[in-house]
Amino acid sequence: MSKNEQAVIDDFSDEDKQENEQLNFWNVKEDKEIVGIVKVVEAGNYGGKKIGLKTNDSEDELTFIPELTALNSKLKDLVVGDKIKIVYLGEEKSKTSGRMYLTFDFFLKKAE
Repeated sequence: MSKNEQAVIDDFSDEDKQENEQLNFWNVKEDKEIVGIVKVVEAGNYGGKKIGLKTNDSEDELTFIPELTALNSKLKDLVVGDKIKIVYLGEEKSKTSGRMYLTFDFFLKKAE
């Protein structure tokens, strides 16, 4: 280590710990279908959206759609008040990359 560099000291305590935001995510493999009213649309990761739905299954808590590549393009124009239905169809193998990916049907009724 050179003179200009300082050693990195682990001086963290429990007070410095950052908690992850706990969100209720839709588990596509357990519940193959979700229907809800869009209540939250925020910028997400990797060009996706953070989308929270009010569903019949969640009383006061929103259910969030996982930010999956297969859904990002379908969900990009959603606004609060839209009604959506997403149906998980299963996994398919990409013809170009050979990787497996999840597939979905997507239904939309725009907010009036």
